[in-house]
Amino acid sequence: MGMQESFFKLRQIEHHVDDSVRLYRNREADDYPAHWHNAAEVIMPMENDYTVMVGQTAYKIEPGELFMVPAGVVHEIFAPEEGFRYLFLIDQREFYTIEGLPQVQRVLYPCVHLRADRDGAALEEIRGYFINAVREFGQDKALSPTAARLWLRLVLVRTAQYLLSDEAGDRVQTTPRQHLAMTVLANACTYIAEHCDEKLTLDDMAAYCGYSKYHFARTFKLYSGMSFYDYYMRQRLVLCRRLLSNPQLRVTEVALQAGFDSIATFNRVFKQYEGVTPSQYRRMRQHAPGTV
Repeated sequence: MGMQESFFKLRQIEHHVDDSVRLYRNREADDYPAHWHNAAEVIMPMENDYTVMVGQTAYKIEPGELFMVPAGVVHEIFAPEEGFRYLFLIDQREFYTIEGLPQVQRVLYPCVHLRADRDGAALEEIRGYFINAVREFGQDKALSPTAARLWLRLVLVRTAQYLLSDEAGDRVQTTPRQHLAMTVLANACTYIAEHCDEKLTLDDMAAYCGYSKYHFARTFKLYSGMSFYDYYMRQRLVLCRRLLSNPQLRVTEVALQAGFDSIATFNRVFKQYEGVTPSQYRRMRQHAPGTV
């Protein structure tokens, strides 16, 4: 993979940085490699079909349909050569601290596809809430962000209510034990993301979650698709990319602020995960058009 190609792959990952509520009006033809995050993801194609792979199942999402992936679920997205979609990323901290909404995570697991040929009236109703959220995000008015968040809460809650109704049939797949494990995992992921510049160990996180070291490691890998260490490093490198975007910071300062003991370790780990050195990444970011 060339440096320029690697840069655009990095941009794909950057689009999945958890940050409260984010809306993307996306026309990119690039695929999104296997990833997961602390945000619920809600997708609605507007032009052409998109395909989302969750586990071993491929879901073909047609225009006007809705697809939802809860936090912590590994998935891939395959885009058409030409297309347009809306995509919301909703950080779990934005919603799941509200009474009752943690149950939504369980109901949506491992994903939800509201289809035109099956979910008719429910899809039409929930799609209306989604479009209202998009419209509010496009307004530069007082309380527009608040209104958008309220519409998104309706999207999640009404979807969960529909899936639990007789009309939807038996489509809820998680057990209470699985839901508990997912909740513990989500809390662990939030903690890691917020403390990724600190020294965290497997023992630390197991104790934080109230698990044994080996049970935590198995559970984390089962629900995330990657090891604790990989997730920890990826969160730290998200921080590094943000710091590298500040031209006033030297690479050495970035390494120290991100919690690395030495510039040599920083360079080695960054290249291992990103395919380029920190200095190369910074140069590509400075020269690439349309960087964000």
